[in-house]
Amino acid sequence: MPLTADASDPGRQLAAPPLLTAVRQLAERDVYGLVWVGSDLIVNGTYGNLARFVAIGEPLTSSIYALVGMEDDIAALQRGSGDIIELPDVTLVTPQGRRPRATLSVSWSQDEGAYMLLVARTESRSDLEVELTAQMRARLIAESELAARTRELQRVNLELERANADLESYASVMSHDLQSPMRVLRYTLDDLDAASMGATPDAREKIGKLRQLSQRMTGMLSALLDYASITRKSDAIAPVDTAAVVRTIVATIDGPSGLLIDITGTWPVVNTMAAPLDLVLRNLIENAVKHHDRPTGRVGISAVAEPAQLIVTVADDGPGIAPEHRDVAFLPFRKLGPHQDKPGQGMGLALVRRTVEAAGGTIRVDSPAPAARGTTFTVHWPIR
Repeated sequence: MPLTADASDPGRQLAAPPLLTAVRQLAERDVYGLVWVGSDLIVNGTYGNLARFVAIGEPLTSSIYALVGMEDDIAALQRGSGDIIELPDVTLVTPQGRRPRATLSVSWSQDEGAYMLLVARTESRSDLEVELTAQMRARLIAESELAARTRELQRVNLELERANADLESYASVMSHDLQSPMRVLRYTLDDLDAASMGATPDAREKIGKLRQLSQRMTGMLSALLDYASITRKSDAIAPVDTAAVVRTIVATIDGPSGLLIDITGTWPVVNTMAAPLDLVLRNLIENAVKHHDRPTGRVGISAVAEPAQLIVTVADDGPGIAPEHRDVAFLPFRKLGPHQDKPGQGMGLALVRRTVEAAGGTIRVDSPAPAARGTTFTVHWPIR
């Protein structure tokens, strides 16, 4: 190959070695190959992996069928001045069964008295188009599937929002509209009670049961109305002294004298919704006190302040909650196990969870029962 350094040119002395290295690397990577052919079209030598399929000592056309019939055109190159025969995008069949595509360029070297064939690897336009089409098709399919899933998710979310709105509206209307007949029932019972002063004890007992049932129904309707209206409340964000809130709640709770309520941790002033936070803390603390089954015990209330949330725990050493009851405890109108006879409507924890989730927080219950006593509620309350 005429790639040698010229001693009379210092610049070329420096450039030739890197150039030869680059040429060798390209040949080794099947980018190109060279074939030297005598004037009789017999192959004299090859260079590069891409030209190894050409048999040395054999006619050029016996290895490259694309040149069959072009012998006269190749011979005419000897009479031209730098003419080149170029065959683009030719499929080469090698003994190993490979079928690379290449551009063939044949030229005549007057100095060497031989033909030079350059085999330059190419990617056919059709191959590139097929690959590009396949990639575009795969991308369009993926985008179509993603769009379909997004639409389905939006549809499900919309249906869920509508169902929740319908449920809240229905519960609100029912609980509100039933308040009026319940008031009429209570007034009627009052009149009946006053008119039955001389009635038999059995009749007065039945009137008393009716009064208890009406009071229970009124309480359930009020609790249901509160539960349905939680997400529609728009309490303003304002600075809230959480320490003052929890101290006020504890001071107003009437519990056994032997039950200690202990406040620990960090209770900062935070920007949040005051009324919902008060509702959550009050219900959790009252629940721990009300359902304690011993005259002595402890309820621990602690808080940890983080940049974006206040983590509050309310822990007691009461009877605990069995594993099968922990999820049910958050459902409306549910009283569990030994708490069936406790006062209330069974809406406390349902209101707590709904309020916490409406504020963007979470609540979790943990209890070692039945192996040990105690229940711990952990609330992650978002703060601004």
